[in-house]
Amino acid sequence: MRMTGLELGAPGVYLGEAQSSPGFAAVRLDVAGFVGVAARGPIDVPTPVTSWSEYQWMFGDIGQSPGGLGTAVHAFFAQGGARALVLRVSPLPRASGAGVDDAVAVHRLTLSGPDQRTAPVELLLDAANEGAWGNDLAVTCTLVATSRFTAGGGGRQLTRPAGLALAPGTLLRVWLDEGRHPTFRWVESSAVREDGRGGRATVVVLHDDLTGVPDLGVGEPWVQSLDVDVITASMSITDPAADVRRQERFDGLGLSLRHPRAMRVVLSNESLLVRPHGPWPERIVPPDARLGAARSELAVRAVDRFDRIGPGSFFGDVAPELLPVGGGADDLELYGVDRMSVEPEIALLSAPDLLWDTVVTPAEVESSRLPTYPDFRTCEGMEEPIKYEPVEPAAVLLEGGGSSLDTAMVRQRRVVALAERQQRFVALLDVPDGLAYRDLARWRAAFDSSYAAAYHPWLATIAEDRRGRHLRRLAPSAAAAGITAARERRLGLPWGPAAEIAIDAVRVARDLSDAEHDRLHTLGINVFRAERDGFLLTAARTLSMNPDLRQLSVRRLMTMLRLALERHGQWLAFEPNTPALRHDLTQAVTLLLRDLYRDGAFAGATEQESFWVHCDDALNPPWLQQQGRLVAEVGVSPSSPLEFLVIRLSRDAAGTIGVEV
Repeated sequence: MRMTGLELGAPGVYLGEAQSSPGFAAVRLDVAGFVGVAARGPIDVPTPVTSWSEYQWMFGDIGQSPGGLGTAVHAFFAQGGARALVLRVSPLPRASGAGVDDAVAVHRLTLSGPDQRTAPVELLLDAANEGAWGNDLAVTCTLVATSRFTAGGGGRQLTRPAGLALAPGTLLRVWLDEGRHPTFRWVESSAVREDGRGGRATVVVLHDDLTGVPDLGVGEPWVQSLDVDVITASMSITDPAADVRRQERFDGLGLSLRHPRAMRVVLSNESLLVRPHGPWPERIVPPDARLGAARSELAVRAVDRFDRIGPGSFFGDVAPELLPVGGGADDLELYGVDRMSVEPEIALLSAPDLLWDTVVTPAEVESSRLPTYPDFRTCEGMEEPIKYEPVEPAAVLLEGGGSSLDTAMVRQRRVVALAERQQRFVALLDVPDGLAYRDLARWRAAFDSSYAAAYHPWLATIAEDRRGRHLRRLAPSAAAAGITAARERRLGLPWGPAAEIAIDAVRVARDLSDAEHDRLHTLGINVFRAERDGFLLTAARTLSMNPDLRQLSVRRLMTMLRLALERHGQWLAFEPNTPALRHDLTQAVTLLLRDLYRDGAFAGATEQESFWVHCDDALNPPWLQQQGRLVAEVGVSPSSPLEFLVIRLSRDAAGTIGVEV
C-alpha cells in the first residue's frame, strides 16, 4: 500500500496516518430539467447547458419556434439558475420512423476531377438534427498537402524520416519520374529493414507497388529518391443563422476509415452541426492530383414540423411504474418527459409546452396595476413608448389533441406519477390558463403528492426578433425553477423557495385579487402577484394533503437526505459489520445532520431536539448480522418556513397604542 506524504528512510516499519471512513455530503438539488419544443437541437436527448448563450447555440433563439422552451430556459438562467438539462420533443412520426424524408436537410459535397473523364467523389452530409435550420449550412471540404519529405523507395516501401509519424490509413502523394507524374498510395504499416549500407531504416509499407520503381532485395540500396506529400482533409462548416454564428473547423482528417482521425468518424463524434449520411467509401481517393476544395449544395430541403407535435411527443408507451428508478434506461425507448424523468441529476422538472393545446379560454394579457392617465401627453423630444404585440398563444400554432381541462389533468397526472416513481425530483406544474375558480378547484383536487408543486398565473416576457419586440408567454413553473435553484445556491436548501421577484416577467395573464389569492393559497397553489418591483412568488407549497410535507423546502430536504445516504453510503458494502463500523456510520450521518442544523434546517432548539441517529446492537442483533445486513435509523424534525406574521394591536385607557408581533 502506497502512502502519500510519508518520507521513507532506512528499511523498517513506518506508521502512516489513519485512513478515515468516507463521510456523507449534501446532494445538489438545483439542477432543473426542461422539456419542450425547439427549432433545433438533439431530439429526445437530455442535453446539459450552463448558460443562456449555450442554450442558444444548441437549441436556437426564442423567436425561432412557437414553443415556450426558450423563454423558460432564459427565465431560469436570468433568475440565477446555474445548470439545466434540456430535452427537445420530437414531432410525430419520429425522425427514426417512416414518412420523415423532409425532416433533416441533406448536403452534397462533390470532389470532381479536371475533366469529365475523371469520376467525381460524392459525399452526403445530414444536418445534425431535424429542422429547416439545416438548409442554410455551408460546408467546405479542402484536400491539402500538410507536409512533404524526400524518401528512398522501392516496390511497396518508402523510407520514413525520423520524427514523422505516418499512421495506417494515411494517404500519400508520391511524385514519380523526377516529379512529373503524381500517384496516390495508402500507408498499410511500418517496418524496419536494412538500408544497404550496414544500417537500419524505418520504412512504411504501401498498399500497392510504386509503378516503375523496382522492388528491393535484402541489402540492396534504394533505387531512387522520391518527393512525397502527406494528404489530409480540412472540413469547415458554417451556420449563418442570425441569432448565433456557429462555425466548426476540423483539420488533419484522414481519408481512410483506418486513419486515427478518419473524416467520417470525426464528424460523427465531434461535429454539432453535421453527420455523415448513408454509406461512405472506405477510402476517398482524390480524382485530381492537384487537390482543391469542394463546396456543398443542398440535396434535400427540410421543413420545420411544428404542426406535427402531438401528445405522444411528450410521453412514450412505457407505463411510469415500469420505468427504472435512478437511471439505467438505455434499453428502453423513452421519449419526452419519460426520458427526462430517469435522469439521476435533475431535481426540478418543468414542461412549459405540455399544455399548449389545453388553454380553456385563451386569456388576454392584462396590464397589471399599471396606471393610465389619459390627460398626460408625451414630452416633446422624447421617443414614443414601445408598443408590444400581444402574447402569442401557442395553442393556435401547434396541432392538438383536444382543448379541455380533462386533457390537461391527464398529462399532468402522468408527470406527477413519474415524479412519484423516481422520488428524486419535484414536478413543477403550470395551472391551465383561463380557468374559473370552480374549474381551478377541480383541477387542484386531482393531485395529492409532495413531489409536485403548482404555479399560477401564466406570465409574459419580452422577446426581440426580426419582427421587433413583442410579448411571449412564460410558464410560471420556469420562473419558479429559477427561483428555487437560485435560492438554494444563495441561502441553502432549508430556505423556502419563495418571496422572490420573477426577473423576466413583465405582465401576468390574470391579476388576482386579495380574496382570490387567499383561496388559492389555501388550495396549495403558489401564486405570482404584482408588487412594486415586479411579480412576487408568494408561496412554496407542494400539492400534498399531508401537513408534514406541505412545504416544498421540507420535501426537498427529505429528498436530499435520502439521496445523500444512498449515494454516499456505498462504501458500507462488504465492510465487516462490527461495532466500529456502526460507530463510524453514526458519526458520519451525525456530522451531515449537524451541518444542516447549523443552517437552520431543523425546528429543534438543540441538536437533541432536532435529530437523532441510531445504529446499535439493538437494531443489529446477531441473527441480522449473519444475513449481511446493517440497519440504521435516522430521525429529523424539519423546520417549516414562516408564512404568517400575526400583529396584535392594543390600546390602553390612556389611548396609547401597543404593537405585539
